[in-house]
Amino acid sequence: MYEEIQGAFARLQSVLHAFNLSWPDHVVDGAVWRLPLLTEQRTPDTLQVKRLVGQTAVDATQIALAEFERDLGQVPGTVMRLPGYFVVSKSVLKQVRQINALKDDLAMAIERLRLELNLVPAARPPLMRRALGAKFSTKQLLRHIQCFDEAPRLITFTWAGHTTATGRISVAKVREKLQAGAEARASRESIRIEDTPEYQELRPLVNMADTEVLTERKSVAPHPRAMLWFTDSSRYDAMIHANLPMFVMAGENTFEVRELKNFDRNARQAKRPDEKRRIEVLPNRDLFLPTRKSEEAAATLNKVEEANVASTYRKA
Repeated sequence: MYEEIQGAFARLQSVLHAFNLSWPDHVVDGAVWRLPLLTEQRTPDTLQVKRLVGQTAVDATQIALAEFERDLGQVPGTVMRLPGYFVVSKSVLKQVRQINALKDDLAMAIERLRLELNLVPAARPPLMRRALGAKFSTKQLLRHIQCFDEAPRLITFTWAGHTTATGRISVAKVREKLQAGAEARASRESIRIEDTPEYQELRPLVNMADTEVLTERKSVAPHPRAMLWFTDSSRYDAMIHANLPMFVMAGENTFEVRELKNFDRNARQAKRPDEKRRIEVLPNRDLFLPTRKSEEAAATLNKVEEANVASTYRKA
């Protein structure tokens, strides 16, 4: 049953092993920052980062690129992160794209098995762990490596402290959850179901069809990110999640790097002013009407065109 997943993982391991043997020979500069592993399901108010350079940074990165299992004491649901960068004298873009493609193949193998067994999307991690091992982390296994085939003029590492993730949920599913919550509370507190907060929250949905889809917004734990500038524009050309060190090409001139600082929840930046404006349906549950396609198209037209740099960041 799990042979396809195991085969895809074996191919990924083989290519990653070969990559780890070759890329250090081309490094001319770089640094990474070691973050403490989380031992609970929340990010502490402060995180101390440790800067690594030279062979120590290379060794740490070789381990991180192939580390797919949670470490001792690392709480489930969290990930090991090693933000950083390496400047290389020879392009590694082809190898990195191959690794990312194999990660996508592995994700598809997991998805095919899920569909074959007619399981819900939440079953993907358990299927993966049954195939590969109980301590394997889906996020560590499937996250991509970033590579840019040109020298930037500036790289800035920061903490993303206010990021949100969005998903979609049907009105029927929302109704089902609220109804179940209302019935449970009414039984637990010996009150009428009509007097429960959950039942009251059903009212804004009364004129909506079960098939309508809402946008569900969830907060994402603070995490390091990196912004890269290749052109003279004040607008960055790429912004990535700094889960693993990135690779960039060496150029004629050295470039500026603004390094990652310690995380301090109380001193983090304010929320971004360019967040999408959404119409709330159920404010207390972060449920909104989906953004209209015309609005999304207008926003796309206002974006600054990215620098024409071959990379894993660009779709082309």
